[in-house]
Amino acid sequence: MRALLTAIACEPRDLAANLAVHVDLLGSAADSGCDLVVFPEFSLTGSIDPQRHPDDAIEIDGQAVATLAEATGDTGVAAVFGLSERCGEQFFITQAVAARGRLIGSQRKRHLGEDELAYSTGSDTFVFELQSRRLGIVICAEAHVDWTWDATIRAGAGTVLCCSAPGLYGRRVDEASWRDGFEWWESRGLGDAIFQAKRLGVAVAMATQAGITVDEDFPGIAALVSADGTVTDRLPDWRAGTLVVDL
Repeated sequence: MRALLTAIACEPRDLAANLAVHVDLLGSAADSGCDLVVFPEFSLTGSIDPQRHPDDAIEIDGQAVATLAEATGDTGVAAVFGLSERCGEQFFITQAVAARGRLIGSQRKRHLGEDELAYSTGSDTFVFELQSRRLGIVICAEAHVDWTWDATIRAGAGTVLCCSAPGLYGRRVDEASWRDGFEWWESRGLGDAIFQAKRLGVAVAMATQAGITVDEDFPGIAALVSADGTVTDRLPDWRAGTLVVDL
């Protein structure tokens, strides 16, 4: 199965622009013979603080998600994408999965970061099948604890998609500061993926927000880690980009 892993900027409060990028990348993935595009955490909505901007969170059965799901039917390429999900009075950090023109499921974040207390935690573990492969999802801070990975493997995943949006503290003002933020995520996020891949004997595919947004900056990294913990392919630095890999 061929996948396009993305490291892209996802602007908060610009849903239309983010949606257009998603649809364009599905088209590019189809041209490259891909079966799946893996987008970062919060890719569709941008990284939203629901205490400050509750109206920028979206419902999973809303029009933006429906439009993106329809694009998976048009292109024949499935998508794993992130949103700030509003469900009644609760908010969740969610990775949704669409294929063949419809939404097929979602993974709500089960373990939150220390600055995500306005969100509720998910309780279920979602695994989906694509091209005879069973795929699970780990979302950013979930990568730092074992139990989320263990639950994903117990649910039947043979490959884990690790989707992240680790906002960097302080704005990046020069190449040195960008490199410092990137190297932190290289040791932390990619380091977690390497450790868990080797511990569990599963491949891990990473997609991380990259670059500058109105609120914060992100360190990038799209990478594929084999089941023995070897990084078999990756983007070289913090700059936005995409990576075609065979899972």
